[in-house]
Amino acid sequence: MSTHASTPQTPITYITDEPPHPSARWQLARHCTLLLATVGLAAVTACSVSIGTDDSAVESTSDITIGECLQIDDEADDQGNVRATTIACDSDGLTFYAAETVTADADCAGDNSASLSFDGDPQKLCMTPNFVDSRCYQIPLPGGQLVDYRESDCAAPAATDTIIAEAVTRSDDSITCAADQTAWVFSEPEAIGYCLRAVEPA
Repeated sequence: MSTHASTPQTPITYITDEPPHPSARWQLARHCTLLLATVGLAAVTACSVSIGTDDSAVESTSDITIGECLQIDDEADDQGNVRATTIACDSDGLTFYAAETVTADADCAGDNSASLSFDGDPQKLCMTPNFVDSRCYQIPLPGGQLVDYRESDCAAPAATDTIIAEAVTRSDDSITCAADQTAWVFSEPEAIGYCLRAVEPA
């Protein structure tokens, strides 16, 4: 999302309806039925992340170093902005690696990357999820919101436009996954691969 000072901006905290990358798809087997659900997380953005004044707040791409981790609050403010803060990568809850910065209208390298855009910043921050083996996560689908992307109880019901998935395996980008799992591979800030499995609703 480009930001132009001369035009009013509507904060975006949802996955847009732009055409998803063909490979950014879930292939999740449920009772031998193949479910294809477009993820398109590269289109997840948040404008003007400017809530809070503490030193850990991420309010521009210059506020975080590539390879550091950040966490997104699970609620947006009245303007639709989300709060992002730097945090230790081994902290509780879902964290993201700061993967790379690209121009605001460019695509992130990872097909399933999330991104943060900031008012007045010509670049956006691409983020790689820091999933932990055997933990479950609520992951937004098209129409979902960035604030819905979080660690979850595996038995919890998924919010609207999200899916609950278990991170079965974490490895590098050469990872191979079982037939009922989906491989997510990232190259930035380092080679990471995950095998994810959709959790059946109770």
